Amino acid sequence: MSRILVVTLGGTICSAVEKGDTIKLRTAPDKQIFEALKKKNELTYLTPILYSSENADGEYFRKALSAIADECEKDKPDGILILHGTDSAAYFAQLAVRVLSCFGIPVLITGSKLPMDDPHSDAIRNVSYAMGLLGAACEGKLGAVTFGIVYTDEMMEDTVFVPANRVTDANFDGDYGKFPAKPSVRTLNKKEMQQYFASPVKKILTIPAVPGYPFAEVDPSKYDSILIGTYHSGTQSVRGLTDLIGRARGAGVTCYMGPVHQSKVMYDSTRELIKAGAVPLYELPFEGCWAEVLIRQ
Repeated sequence: MSRILVVTLGGTICSAVEKGDTIKLRTAPDKQIFEALKKKNELTYLTPILYSSENADGEYFRKALSAIADECEKDKPDGILILHGTDSAAYFAQLAVRVLSCFGIPVLITGSKLPMDDPHSDAIRNVSYAMGLLGAACEGKLGAVTFGIVYTDEMMEDTVFVPANRVTDANFDGDYGKFPAKPSVRTLNKKEMQQYFASPVKKILTIPAVPGYPFAEVDPSKYDSILIGTYHSGTQSVRGLTDLIGRARGAGVTCYMGPVHQSKVMYDSTRELIKAGAVPLYELPFEGCWAEVLIRQ
């Protein structure tokens, strides 16, 4: 029998429809639901903080991960199931795999596209699949190999697993993407993890890859780091952006850019941005780049 820690952090899976037309966050789901699906596992429960994806930020993520780490040190579970909002779960998963992998146990993150009390919700299906996968991972001692997101694919109508280091943000249907490359992930050891928890939350400005972004309006001195999102080709606008990178360097603020292909052949705009001082993050999905910048702080 494996000991599974069930962590409730919020999201649609912890929400309900109020007055027939508004989805609102509520308390954690009834434990009886998990007891019915525990598949011979012994369950313990933790609700350190509840937040919806639209309110998620680095501080909420860190509080949640710190509480999970404390529980792992104290109770030493064999695996972890985390209930999280689907809209921000890719970012959370990319950060979690870097922070919690030092415990060497399987971690699965899941949510739902509809509240659990909706008859069409995928919540029970996702939790049941995750419980089974966790049990198998614990018995097979696969450890952190099973670290990722479980969700029900809208098109395939099947429940699937995506590794945390490859997961990309959910689309309009709430289905997650999978980064085509297999990125190497720098995970923290326990000492580095505690240093991350003890450090102040930094302000990171993310700049999307969109035409005509007003780079001249950005004051880099207001931020601790800047993350420049690139197009799939690893390119971004040079006009105005090289000036921003220069102003950021003058203010002692590091600019990162990604995803960038690890290749001898690059577009001239990519080379110009790197020459201007942007630090390339190679072969990482943007969500992974964001998590990487956080732990580099």
